Amino acid sequence: MKTIKRLYQQVLSDHTASEQQLAQIKEASPELGGVVAQALASVVSIYAIDWDTEEIIASGSGFFLDTDLIITNYHLVEELVEVDVFYVEEEREYVLIATPDQQLRLAEVVFTGNEEEDLVILLTTDYILDPTTGEEVESVQDYPALSLSFDVEVGDRVLAIGNPLGETEGTISEGTITAIREPDEEIEGGEVFTLQTDATISTGNSGGPLLNLSGEVVGVNTWGLEDPLRLNLAIAAEVLDDFLERFEETVADYTEEEDEDEDEDGDTEAENLEEAKEDN
Repeated sequence: MKTIKRLYQQVLSDHTASEQQLAQIKEASPELGGVVAQALASVVSIYAIDWDTEEIIASGSGFFLDTDLIITNYHLVEELVEVDVFYVEEEREYVLIATPDQQLRLAEVVFTGNEEEDLVILLTTDYILDPTTGEEVESVQDYPALSLSFDVEVGDRVLAIGNPLGETEGTISEGTITAIREPDEEIEGGEVFTLQTDATISTGNSGGPLLNLSGEVVGVNTWGLEDPLRLNLAIAAEVLDDFLERFEETVADYTEEEDEDEDEDGDTEAENLEEAKEDN
């Protein structure tokens, strides 16, 4: 309960910090400020929590790619779940997200990628936590989603967006794409297609979107790759798109298997009824 109260106060503080930084950006460039304001409406803070001890295991940012689907870094939840797994409803672990409307909402870890691509899919639930009691309260809410862009070149201006997570500096950072690293390049973190940028990527905006100036996602900020050069890297949108396609295929396969099982159960039940009639 103390953790929930403390987190809620941090959420309010972080929101104020982001609003202050946004005001500064708007003053310097109203057009750029508009892009940032629209993006922030789709960005969340994420907290992986040990629910037995209420200890915060890890924290970072994420963003909506659908009204209830959030993308973030796998390493934020690696102590809760395994790599390359689709979790059915009864197996899912919960994390806490701070939404743009300053609510603490429960979300489920649904699909994980491998350690190299460092991606995970969360689905929001219909429940928020009351900041005063810690109890679950039903509150259905959809959120605006960002879109992907695969059109990126060295020299393009970009924005790394995230949440402060109690840090003194904001986590809205402007920069350019300084390198596009193909998977076969022999660098740490080079097992997947990554974008290198001089926009600052930190623990606060890790898992958040790397945007072009049209507000489209060109990459997923990734802080924490084992990188001796401490480069600012983002997982390219192409990798995320492939990851989403794998998720959709996995869900389709699972649904098909469930339907087949139901048909088999129905056939068995019908056969049993027929046998019972014959016995009578």
